[in-house]
Amino acid sequence: MSVVGRIGTAVRDTLAGTLREAGGVTEVAIDTVRDATVNALQGARTVGGEAGHLAQDAIIGTLQATGKIGGEAVSVVRDAAIGVIEGTGQVATATTTMLHDVVVGAIRGSSDAGAELGSAAQNAVEGALRGGASVGLTAEESVVQVTRGALEGTREIGGALTTAAQGTVAGVVTAVASAGGDVTTAARDTSRQIISSAASVGEDLAGVALSAVQGAIGAARSVGTDAEEAASAVATGAVEAAYDVSDAAGDAVRDAVSGTIQGVRVVVKSAASGQ
Repeated sequence: MSVVGRIGTAVRDTLAGTLREAGGVTEVAIDTVRDATVNALQGARTVGGEAGHLAQDAIIGTLQATGKIGGEAVSVVRDAAIGVIEGTGQVATATTTMLHDVVVGAIRGSSDAGAELGSAAQNAVEGALRGGASVGLTAEESVVQVTRGALEGTREIGGALTTAAQGTVAGVVTAVASAGGDVTTAARDTSRQIISSAASVGEDLAGVALSAVQGAIGAARSVGTDAEEAASAVATGAVEAAYDVSDAAGDAVRDAVSGTIQGVRVVVKSAASGQ
């Protein structure tokens, strides 16, 4: 289990009694987590540049208080992220780096609690973007750092990048579409970051890209946005990033994400050809 510091311990202990009274993790309220985070941070001598690390500690403490997470209860990861970000934003200046740190902590804490990685990544990313929006950070400026956080957290727990890619894209599409934002740009930027990170650790880029496209399709269908547009944006970003690695990588990813996937026509709209 992840070791928490003073802030995480304070948040965990504060929430433990509340959760017992509520009768289960599905009853965790965002404002309860927010208030616990504010109280813990106000007791710290300094926050300032440490806000991200303290927020990470707070979300790990929150998830430790919930105990085991499974099934629909994994939404507690999303709500915990929102509450921690809102609480931190009341005490310190919110930054995209802080969102990154919260997502890393959410992945680690949810892994300790037994949550499935794909669902945890989706809820952590969605929660970070929604929480960021509530403290004045737009999805456009936040999506790359949030994606990096999901991938870093996945590496820390030894999780599969294909699973994280699917969940991360799903979280981005869900959060941005629900807020009426630019899903196409956010999905494309997310995909580029995922493939760049995957390449740096020698992952199978075609497999990661396909998982990312599948995440976009599932999320788009769930929130009622254009699945073809979202999937094609993810595919395009993946191919662009893969061609930055090599012509062979770009060709392999293009082949993997072009055509009909899960009943959706996916089109790579513009990308380097490697010529």
